Amino acid sequence: MRVPTAPSQLNIELLPSFSPRPKATHVIFDFDGTLSWIRHGWPEIMQEVMRPRFPMREEETNEDIRQHLFREMYRFNGQPTPLFMAEMAEQIRARSGEADPAEMLESFLGALNQHALSRHEEIRTNKCSPDNYIVYGGRSFIEALIEAKLKIIILSGNPHDQVNEEADLLDISRYCEGHVYGHTHAENFSKQSVMEKLMEEEGFSSENLIAIGDGAAEIKATKALGGLAVAICSDEENNGSGVIDENKLPILLDGGADCVIADYREPTALLNLLTGK
Repeated sequence: MRVPTAPSQLNIELLPSFSPRPKATHVIFDFDGTLSWIRHGWPEIMQEVMRPRFPMREEETNEDIRQHLFREMYRFNGQPTPLFMAEMAEQIRARSGEADPAEMLESFLGALNQHALSRHEEIRTNKCSPDNYIVYGGRSFIEALIEAKLKIIILSGNPHDQVNEEADLLDISRYCEGHVYGHTHAENFSKQSVMEKLMEEEGFSSENLIAIGDGAAEIKATKALGGLAVAICSDEENNGSGVIDENKLPILLDGGADCVIADYREPTALLNLLTGK
């Protein structure tokens, strides 16, 4: 069901499984696409890398392949990129093509990092505010959570050092009290396992957990642990448009999202909705 937008500007879809968490104590955020916009545009970069390597079957069109690749990207979103490349290599070989997952990963990261580093430079040289590269309303929402005495954790499927560097660059790390995590070994990284460890170490349970992400990995992990799973379908092209990205949406709904948001506009209203206050 859709939440009425007037007088609020919130664009939220609540699913039947939605149940507020009045006892929430911890909010776990994915990073890229959920808080950080530094690496926005990555789906098109991935398309540029994958499409020439992906053999087309006789009955397929270029648009068929493009849509297939989008579905696969978003299916793996939230997991380490090397796992996606391994899957793509298998699919390419199944079509009688040749694929080297290490070469594909290098090609993708080379192009993506070039974009990201130019955005790093913009922030470091004060050509723009860090908030230009935070998903719209993200900082205000985090500050509303902290004012409400909730603890903030960032948990990403991207490399640990990269996530920490960019969280520092965006001036977000200070909200997390050391709880900024990425993977150190992609092949055995599991968001659910990290969440379980954090719940044990921090002493909170499912009724205390809200998790927000734009990938199926964190949505499925949150649902498996009994938390409230919030899918953010942030616009990859226009930060702050308030439009839900329809490419991401089906995968997040299939993953079991309890609600879907476009961004973090009206942070107090969003916080009250999620906590039932």
